[in-house]
Amino acid sequence: MKKLTSLAVIALCMAASALPAAAANTVTIKWNVTAIASVTFQGNYTNTGTSGSLNPTAATLIGPIETGSTGSCGAGGTNGAGGGTNALTLDFGAISPDSSTATFCMLLNGAEAVVNTNDTNGVTVAVQQTTAPAQAGAAICYVPISGNAPIAGGSTVSSSTLTAAKATDTTDATAGNWSDTTSACNGLKYSGVAITGAAAFGASTNLLKTSDNTTNPAYFGADLGVMMPANASKTAGDSAVVTYTVTTN
Repeated sequence: MKKLTSLAVIALCMAASALPAAAANTVTIKWNVTAIASVTFQGNYTNTGTSGSLNPTAATLIGPIETGSTGSCGAGGTNGAGGGTNALTLDFGAISPDSSTATFCMLLNGAEAVVNTNDTNGVTVAVQQTTAPAQAGAAICYVPISGNAPIAGGSTVSSSTLTAAKATDTTDATAGNWSDTTSACNGLKYSGVAITGAAAFGASTNLLKTSDNTTNPAYFGADLGVMMPANASKTAGDSAVVTYTVTTN
């Protein structure tokens, strides 16, 4: 009996030493987050990121800028609407043309796109004139603003230069300090110096691009103007439509 017991114990020990070691494995959970951007608009905007009057007054419209023009920029309109939405109407009101030269009417801080994004690389804002003025030869001018001053269109900038305050052009609105001798948007000058970035809306082109989203939202501001050609025909009302497109980088 003792011998049998001893054999049984040996057999059990051998069986225990032959059991496999514990196995381990992992499960990987994956996901991605889509880059998004949202945009609202402010018209005749302020340095606090809010919309002003969408019917600019005579005091805020600069002009006539064209050298020698006896035209008039009038006293603003009465039909502005849509501040703080995805579409707005900015009414410049009645413009009286000159008989022999162009008439420019400029509005500092005319419109801005307020963009929120989760893309760490920032966004690109493009602009395009999707409906041209009925008046032949008329043009809608724009001047991109970054860090309180005009900047070349299409520039890549830090979002820190596009805060609500820094998206405003702090140039004074004294008409005598503005000039143009070319009858073209890109001929605009301030105190005799060419205005960087002044251009006419046309085919889609980049307004500005941010290199980051550190300051979120970013305010993409621009001065806006209307260039009326010499001896422009009388119209009961005219307009142009400009479309902003925002894409993540």
